[in-house]
Amino acid sequence: MKQIEWEENSSDLGYGQLLGILWRRRFWIGGVFLGVLAVAIPLALMKQPLYMSQMQLLIESNYQTKDSTRGNDNNQYLEEEFADSSIEIDYPTQLKLMRSSYLLKKVVKKLGVEGSDAEIAEIVEQLKSSLSVYQVIDESEDNKGTETKIIEVAYVSQDYNDSKKILEAIEQVYIEYNVEQQEKRLRDGLAFIAKQIPAAQQEVAAIEAKLTQLRSENNLVSPQGESESIKAVLNNIQQERATLKAEQKQTQGNYRQLQQELGLSAENSVAMTRLNQSSQYQSLLNKLQQIEIELADKQARFTDDNPVVKDLLAQKNTQTTLLLQEVKKILGAVPPNFAVQLQSLLRQGELVNSKTNFIETITQSQADLKGLEERDRSLAQTESELREKLTQFPALIARYDSLTQEANLKKNALQRLLAAKQELEIALSRGAYNWQVIESPQLGVQIAPNTTKDILLSLVVASFLGGTTAFIKESLDEQLYNSRQIQEKIALPLLGSTPGLPLAKHDQFVVKLPFLSPKESSVQEIINWQPFRESLDLIYENLQRLGSGFAFKSLLLTSAVAGEGKSTLVLGLAFSIARHQKRVLVIDADLRCPSLHEKLGVENNSGLSDLLQGTTASLNIQQVTLAGENIDLVTCGSRITDPVKFLSSPKFKQSIDQLQANYDLILIDTPPVLGMVDAIKISGYCGGTMIVSRLNQVKATELIEATNLLCNSNSKVLGIVVNNSQDVTMRYQKQPQYLLSQPI
Repeated sequence: MKQIEWEENSSDLGYGQLLGILWRRRFWIGGVFLGVLAVAIPLALMKQPLYMSQMQLLIESNYQTKDSTRGNDNNQYLEEEFADSSIEIDYPTQLKLMRSSYLLKKVVKKLGVEGSDAEIAEIVEQLKSSLSVYQVIDESEDNKGTETKIIEVAYVSQDYNDSKKILEAIEQVYIEYNVEQQEKRLRDGLAFIAKQIPAAQQEVAAIEAKLTQLRSENNLVSPQGESESIKAVLNNIQQERATLKAEQKQTQGNYRQLQQELGLSAENSVAMTRLNQSSQYQSLLNKLQQIEIELADKQARFTDDNPVVKDLLAQKNTQTTLLLQEVKKILGAVPPNFAVQLQSLLRQGELVNSKTNFIETITQSQADLKGLEERDRSLAQTESELREKLTQFPALIARYDSLTQEANLKKNALQRLLAAKQELEIALSRGAYNWQVIESPQLGVQIAPNTTKDILLSLVVASFLGGTTAFIKESLDEQLYNSRQIQEKIALPLLGSTPGLPLAKHDQFVVKLPFLSPKESSVQEIINWQPFRESLDLIYENLQRLGSGFAFKSLLLTSAVAGEGKSTLVLGLAFSIARHQKRVLVIDADLRCPSLHEKLGVENNSGLSDLLQGTTASLNIQQVTLAGENIDLVTCGSRITDPVKFLSSPKFKQSIDQLQANYDLILIDTPPVLGMVDAIKISGYCGGTMIVSRLNQVKATELIEATNLLCNSNSKVLGIVVNNSQDVTMRYQKQPQYLLSQPI
């Protein structure tokens, strides 16, 4: 079988478990509770009375208040910057200062106390431990939780007159120290300002000189203004260039339209313009035009073979050649397609008729285009120069702005220094730096002891410590106290529980069982006790249900340690089975400490040990009658010195096998598992093993170890029977009407 491990229960404790732990550890709780109260209550009653005297101070200088009432925020700023105002604004630091040894020594001196340095130091520490200084918090509804400028000082003493007297001395020391520190702070501020003013003046003069030099070198008044002017000029140039481009585009369009109307290419149009300015060319062109007109007239009336037409054609060719030669002379080269376009114009008759208009228009267009191009080129050059100049301005502007800003800062710093000097001088001349005492020290009011509160607190602490002790004891205790704990620790079925010691009443539960109480009871009393019999019947019923899965006719009963009630449980279970009309045999296999013969009052002259030693040839079986039921019993027999040797004998197993044919069930009582091997040896011969565990006695580690030993030996462990269960006892107490009295 799988070895059982002890796993901590991770589930939360229920209320029932908590109450069970508290009840189980009630003596520990009571002991700790009473012990704490025995110490705490006398201490509370012996406490000396304590008295507390209080006063309140407004820790803000008067000159600050007057400045703020004038609404001059700049003055407050100057004081914060040059007069070390952090002493007043930093309240945590101020509170520590008010409890410092330096001031408390002055208090001791003002009280007239004299002594050595060690004695004075001790008195100072006593004052410090009794002195409380804290900032008052506004508790009004409008400003709830807001920190005020009021400091409350409290002193605790065992004499109400001393508390007031000491607090008055503390008040005087605080006021005197504040006046001293205020004057020192202002004079230190004036000294600081006096050192700073000459240096500030020199810095202002130096920065002004740098600004003057920068303006002179660059011939500028303001680099930023000059930069803006250049940007404006650039913007105008860009607009003008855009207008020129629009005009140039329009002129070029007109020029192309003239070319298209005359059927001339751009190159030929320019050539025509130049050629028209030559008189020789015009003469040749006019003569060619006349020949063309005459040829056109003759060709309209005659064919090309006509001599007149042929003559005119020859004249035309000759005149064209002369014209082209003149063109080459004027232009240097004849433009492409010039002759073809010239013939087209001659045929159309447009060359002469529109010559004057054509020349003027083309010439004007060319002049306009050239003028626009020149203007655009000039503006582009100007724009480039301005942009190049503008690129130098950022560095110049940055330097100028830096110097200007630095000059302004230096001037402002100088102005603040001069203003602060004036304000601090006024503050020194005005004086009156005392803090305002809002509430003077009063006679001490008793604050302790509060005996009722101390006793109630002692009760709470005692209860807490008692409960804590109980749970600590519970966590360290390995004993098992209820069936649930066993089920959590052991992964075996719970076959049943037998009742614990009942509460003695007039007409019920008057029997005290031997395994539940030190007082011995007879077997008759135990077996006839109704709760015990009912619980054994339930155990037998569970065994029968287990037996439906596999057959077993022999059952070993053992426990982890001695004293868990297994022997009594064997007898009770045997008679319970006999009541079900079954033949039962009980064998006392506890050869070390036998007890069944004593419990039943029978002889033990011959038994199991005699058979195993060979003294007798067969077992001596005795019949026992109790409460009208009969069972058979094999006692232990004579004592032997080596039980393990004889229990390992084949005779024992053979005897059990033979007896199983004659009985419905054989119950075998054995020694405990831990510390001896007897039970483990015998369990190998039996059809099943049942472990008896007594609550409030067996430890979890012992039960787990015993279970593992049996499981590892291949024993058929059927389950666990819990003995001494108070839960079972309480269950039967709650339903006494179902219990029938039995004759003893």
